[in-house]
Amino acid sequence: MVACTAPKILSMNNFQTVSVAMCTYNGQRFLAQQLQSFLDQTVQPDELVVCDDVSSDDSVAVVEAFAARAPFAVRVFRNPQNLGYIRNFEQAIAQCTGDLVFLCDQDDVWDPRKIEKLRDVFVAEPQAGLVLHDFVRVNAEGGPYDFPEERYGERQLLGSELPDEVRAHGIRAFMLPSPRAWCGCMMAFRRKWSRVLLPIYPGKGHDDWILKLLGPLTEVRFVGEPLIQYRMHSSNSNNHEVGRKAWVVFFLKLRKRLHNMRMGYSKKNFYRWILRRIETSGLSVKRPELLEMYKRYV
Repeated sequence: MVACTAPKILSMNNFQTVSVAMCTYNGQRFLAQQLQSFLDQTVQPDELVVCDDVSSDDSVAVVEAFAARAPFAVRVFRNPQNLGYIRNFEQAIAQCTGDLVFLCDQDDVWDPRKIEKLRDVFVAEPQAGLVLHDFVRVNAEGGPYDFPEERYGERQLLGSELPDEVRAHGIRAFMLPSPRAWCGCMMAFRRKWSRVLLPIYPGKGHDDWILKLLGPLTEVRFVGEPLIQYRMHSSNSNNHEVGRKAWVVFFLKLRKRLHNMRMGYSKKNFYRWILRRIETSGLSVKRPELLEMYKRYV
């Protein structure tokens, strides 16, 4: 990796410094809008860490041009070879130096109050280690995206209903076998948890890993406001099916499943990794009922 020297970020009693960890890969098309939304924040980040996964377009050039005018530190890392999005986020998280780490995709738009809203939760609740927030889907052009109601456990749940569900079931609401999709770009956590989170299980998304691993260990909070425009488009790494024919979607999912089988990635191994990581961390478990739930999947 090639990078500039990391600036030292100082933390005061009631002040939480913010690092944004963003991964890029051929994201030139939407990248400028995402970067502009950092400048539009009511509370701007203290640093932006960008890890580029060998983009063949001008993604790095866009970030470097932004760095030249940004009022905060921007550090750009270029992977010598393609790592894939999980390991790329692993690299980005490891390079962050702020008290709080906000994960970020390359193609969304943040609400101007996002950092302020989530930082205020961390300041007000020192016991909270992970904060999630709601989102709104948009299409490639930034307009409304027509998406069917999501499956949440055994019943349908819309985003507007989620806060009531969380109040009723607490953290377990986020841990159900078929939860509402929680992506990393809707999360922020205290950087001290990085020593537990890294390395990330290679066979499942980093977002699911963070949520399932920190759930039993720390307090999780939810901000019931859509603080991000989550863009749905055909080149999004989490939305391969958008705009593609059914047979293409089937082929992509089959290929991924066969790859996971060859690598030994499975639901059982995912939870084995979590249980082993928690056991070897030496940290106290705040919610043993979640561990019991995990054990049923092993």
